[in-house]
Amino acid sequence: MINDHRNLSRIQNKKLVLQQLFNNAETSRAEIARQLNLNKSTVSSIYDELNEDGFIEGVRQGESTSSGGRKPHLVRLNRNYGYVASFNIGTSYMASMFNYLNGEIIQYNRKPIEKFDILNIMQMIKEEIKKLQQVDSTQHGLLAIAFSIHGIVFNNKIIDSPFLALQGIDLEEYFSKEFNVPVVLENEANLSAVFEQDFGTNQETRDLITISIHRGIGVGIIAGHNLYRGYRGMAGEIGRSLMTNDLDSGSRQLVKVESLCSEDAIIRQVMNSKNLTKLTSEDLVKLYRKDDQVKQILNHAAQLIAEVSYNAIVSYGPEKIYFNSTLFEDLPVMYEMVRDRLVELGIFSPIQMIKGSRMTSLLGASSLAIHRALGLDDYLLHFRWPKEVKNIN
Repeated sequence: MINDHRNLSRIQNKKLVLQQLFNNAETSRAEIARQLNLNKSTVSSIYDELNEDGFIEGVRQGESTSSGGRKPHLVRLNRNYGYVASFNIGTSYMASMFNYLNGEIIQYNRKPIEKFDILNIMQMIKEEIKKLQQVDSTQHGLLAIAFSIHGIVFNNKIIDSPFLALQGIDLEEYFSKEFNVPVVLENEANLSAVFEQDFGTNQETRDLITISIHRGIGVGIIAGHNLYRGYRGMAGEIGRSLMTNDLDSGSRQLVKVESLCSEDAIIRQVMNSKNLTKLTSEDLVKLYRKDDQVKQILNHAAQLIAEVSYNAIVSYGPEKIYFNSTLFEDLPVMYEMVRDRLVELGIFSPIQMIKGSRMTSLLGASSLAIHRALGLDDYLLHFRWPKEVKNIN
């Protein structure tokens, strides 16, 4: 019994030391011991074990203290220990990202899906992974795979997705057997919230929400530094909430919010009003600036987004609120209308727009994959935003 307790204590201490390596740009044995309030000999033993496993990379010789003594040897987490792969499957594209163990991006890619079939998409994913494996130079190669899912995910299974027909295929089971690594599946809005916590500039915020406006509308919720999913992964599905819609006949009907003001719904309304068969984001921005009818459609959508966002904010009570939308990035005036309307309605929590929305869910996915690879699912890890992104076409 005593040995079992000692083993559990050592496992926990090892995870804490690994967390310290991860969360500091550089550190030392003595500093780790001080931060964790652990015996130096305990930390030294764990340090040697992690070093032997390849987790530690030397950086430089530090400065000695004012009282003199040996100069500390500064180290950091070895990014070349291995890497993770993350995938986001949209309605017409697949985005992929590969990250070193410390979260730095190795490669980001976005390509169209010519045949929207789950078997074809799975083949595309396998090809992306194998392509990187051929040029990989890390010590242990692929460590974990993560998927950003536009739909409801519970216990690593897709419960419901509006456009991805799985044909009975279990993505976790298939890819974990194919590549012999852990596989993580998570809702796209939840991953945006994970991104904001783990990659954000203020990582001390305990309670935040991200409101993602893409094909649908969803909320990712961080409560007490933990991702809140709700019963069977249903938390945050605000796009499915009902709103009254006035019809031309004068009658009213209840419809889902995302059918009126999601990115897809807005684009569809503009295409119908202008008799278009195709509409790019660049085209939408140009139309908004010169066409009063299009401006009216988008302004109305912004008011609806503000209303549903208000309901989410007063329901969850976050310390900070973030919007994640490519439409808002392309047309900042829409975000400003939503933000200003929320202030008018009495929301005083800080409201911000996430920059780089096309990559946030993949970065959130990479964070979960790294947590899983390290066995640190319940530990807070601080990532630093990468300076450069290599986009391979």
